Amino acid sequence: MRIKPLLAGAGALALATTLVGAPAQAHSEKPRNQEPHVLASGLAGPLTLAVGQRRDVYVTEVFAPRPTLTKVDRRGAESTVYEMPNPPGTTELVGVAYDRGSTYHVETDHAAEGGPTSHVVKTNRNGQRTIVSDDLWDHEARRNPDAGQTYGFHGLDRQCAAEVAAYEAPENVPDIFTGYRGIVESHAYQLEVHLGTIYVADAAANAVLKVDEHTKRISTVAAIPASPIRFTDELEEFVEDTFGGDFPGCTVGERYAPEPVPTDIAVGRRGELFVSTLQGGAGEVVPISRVHRIEQRRGPDRVTTVARGLFGATGLDRTRNGDLYVAEMFGDEISVLEGRDVRHAHPGHLARAHTLFEAETPADVQVSGRHLYATVNATAEPEVGGDLVRYELKHHGR
Repeated sequence: MRIKPLLAGAGALALATTLVGAPAQAHSEKPRNQEPHVLASGLAGPLTLAVGQRRDVYVTEVFAPRPTLTKVDRRGAESTVYEMPNPPGTTELVGVAYDRGSTYHVETDHAAEGGPTSHVVKTNRNGQRTIVSDDLWDHEARRNPDAGQTYGFHGLDRQCAAEVAAYEAPENVPDIFTGYRGIVESHAYQLEVHLGTIYVADAAANAVLKVDEHTKRISTVAAIPASPIRFTDELEEFVEDTFGGDFPGCTVGERYAPEPVPTDIAVGRRGELFVSTLQGGAGEVVPISRVHRIEQRRGPDRVTTVARGLFGATGLDRTRNGDLYVAEMFGDEISVLEGRDVRHAHPGHLARAHTLFEAETPADVQVSGRHLYATVNATAEPEVGGDLVRYELKHHGR
């Protein structure tokens, strides 16, 4: 993707790089008045987590001096599972899942000879590391799943398109407004492991991939469709405040399509996948994030929207009764989509998010037993750090 928001490249923070607008679906419910139990503090960019056995939790620290996978046990004691050899910017470790005694995470080398490389790595309970995927960047270069999708403004007349192109000409303005096709870029962000298949949310490829753990073969499950919205006066002003100059007023009221940017995956009872999407850098500015359902069959309607109006959806988990828990990083809350609403969601009636807990920049969530685990304060400066916390769930299904 051409945008570089929080999730798009090597863990870099660059907010408000794309601007679009859509009406928010406000969460009117009063959040529960519950202070979480803090398991660990001072974590350097804890963007993703996975709960293992005996309530051990695995957390990726992407802003650490060397990107690290950290284990936090039930008493809060920390230990290093693996530390990348080079600092952020040249290497990245993000995305973690736990399955049958082993962890799975993504390691990316941005400085590799010949271009970036990215693989899924499995670590068993004895600490043995095994690469269990082919190169995700190579798959993107060969397949480019979203090559057929167009982002940016749609249907501008010739004069307006020329004005937008002229606005993008200076080096300080990214070319995110003129319509463009999906480009070759990969950023595997989060994982889910299910019955020998590793599902990957690739935030830059705008697609969900799957890896056969035994053969390492990568294939595309689906590219997430773009969701165009209307550009507004307020967004025109925001662009001008961000990049300077006079943004063409002819764009107001026109359709704009941000890149979807999938951020997390949960597997349903019938093998369907639920996927949270940030909606590009725009999702860090306005509440336009979505949750999609992917039916693992062929057909034009197999990717459908379950919920929208979320604010920076970056983490997702599903319980056995079908409830979906969402970390809304830029809405500062953890919300829930109730299973009965998710099951009956269709284009005319989407599931509505209910506020569960208020939390400062929550990045990821996972439910285990009667508890919900979350990483919060995830974008705090490294010298301050983020937290791994645990909430008690009293009335929601597990």
